[in-house]
Formats: sequence, structure tokens, C-alpha cells
Amino acid sequence: MPHLVFEGESDLERVFTGIPRGVHRWKTAVLKTENAWFRSDGLAVLVEGVVVEHSRAVHPVALIATARGATSIRLWPLAPVERTPAVQRWLALLGYDVGRLENLPLRTTNVAQEILAGLEISA
Repeated sequence: MPHLVFEGESDLERVFTGIPRGVHRWKTAVLKTENAWFRSDGLAVLVEGVVVEHSRAVHPVALIATARGATSIRLWPLAPVERTPAVQRWLALLGYDVGRLENLPLRTTNVAQEILAGLEISA
């Protein structure tokens, strides 16, 4: 499962309100962050995206959570989606936004460096 883990625990309420909604182009894909939901217990944020590539739309959902001194961003397993490079780039963009918003360094990721290219984050 693609994921990014940042050093330090984020203020999830600030992440929820600060995540930029918008559209990006990457290669042949269009990546869009649409909606976000703040879990009522304050322990997680869900973020919905739309990734369109070759006239086919997929709808990934990312889970942002904190635990053990880290903030993780991963695809939500309850919304299965094909883990294409474009979906991973959307997840990386979300990670870039959270890392920049919270000023957190990347601890680890299994997203390929080619997908992270140009985002000023690296494993």
C-alpha cells in the first residue's frame, strides 16, 4: 500500500482546514483533491481525490493519521482503488501539502522517487 510517513505528529484540525483543494496535471493525468472529512474523535482526516488518466476516472481516498510521533498518509483500504503511478502522485502531492503545512520532514515512504520528483520531498 503506498504511503508517506512524516516525522512528528500533525495538528490534524489544522491539516483538515489547510489542505489545498485544487487541480494539478502530471504527465497524462489530471489530479484533483476534492473533499476532506475530520473524524469526530479528532484522530484522523479522510481526503477524497479524483485522478483522471486516459479518460478514465478513479476516486482514491487517503487517510491522514498520527501515531507514535509520526504522521502517516496512506490510501484508505476501505475504498479500494488501482494504485497507478498517477494515484501515487496524487498521494505524494497530498503528502507534500501536509509536510509543508506542518513543516515536517519525511521519515519514510514506499512511493518511487520518480513519482516524488519535483515535490521537494525525498525518502
